[in-house]
Amino acid sequence: MNYLRITWRGLFVLAHLMVALALSLLLLFNRFDHGSFGGKITVWWNQRLCRLFGVRLHINGQRPDVPVLMVSNHISWFDIPALGSLDFIHFLSKAEVGKWPLIGWLARKSGTLFIQRGAKGAASKALDDVRQYLSQDESVLIFPEGTTTNGEDVKRFHSRLLQAAIDTGVAIQPVAISYPHEGRVHPKAPYIDDVTLLESILGMLDEKTMNVVIQFLPPIPGQGGDRDSLANQAEDQIRKQIQMLYQMN
Repeated sequence: MNYLRITWRGLFVLAHLMVALALSLLLLFNRFDHGSFGGKITVWWNQRLCRLFGVRLHINGQRPDVPVLMVSNHISWFDIPALGSLDFIHFLSKAEVGKWPLIGWLARKSGTLFIQRGAKGAASKALDDVRQYLSQDESVLIFPEGTTTNGEDVKRFHSRLLQAAIDTGVAIQPVAISYPHEGRVHPKAPYIDDVTLLESILGMLDEKTMNVVIQFLPPIPGQGGDRDSLANQAEDQIRKQIQMLYQMN
């Protein structure tokens, strides 16, 4: 490990978190949504965080210009700032993230939704929340796998929350995210198994650069669809993109 690089970058990341805290307090009563000042500040903050981590973003495909329900594969906690650096999006995240010191509070303030997986009524509440934001012309991003993976393949997509797209008539936007490195997934990227958040952060800070590829795939009309079929279509698109990426490398 390059401890000098980790320490130097870590200090800047910590300072950046303090900036987020200060801004959140200043904007305590402001609404964070697409087009708002709070939303623009959130995008700027995520962009700056990517630079501090040495992340190089490579964006492919047609980005949506209307509110959509985005569905993405899930590899790392860094998926959220990477995707959030492109535009203001309401993320649906696991409830544990909301309990992380400082980060959890900031996530709540910036419009993140949370789901307590396995808890009674949690899925219904999350569906109501997603439906509400979509009906207010706000884009929402969910990770239908329900967990992070090693990035080499895609787990089965759970379909329940896709009902929100059907109910509100918005399109489903599949998004494939990957961390390519020498023809494979970057070993420091997956946030899986017994890796702690601190270990993951330190591992990423130790890397001089890290590439993140975000591929926007053809949108899928939600209106009049069947949620299981829609989930299968999105899963298939993303899996093919991930497999093609690593076969090309």
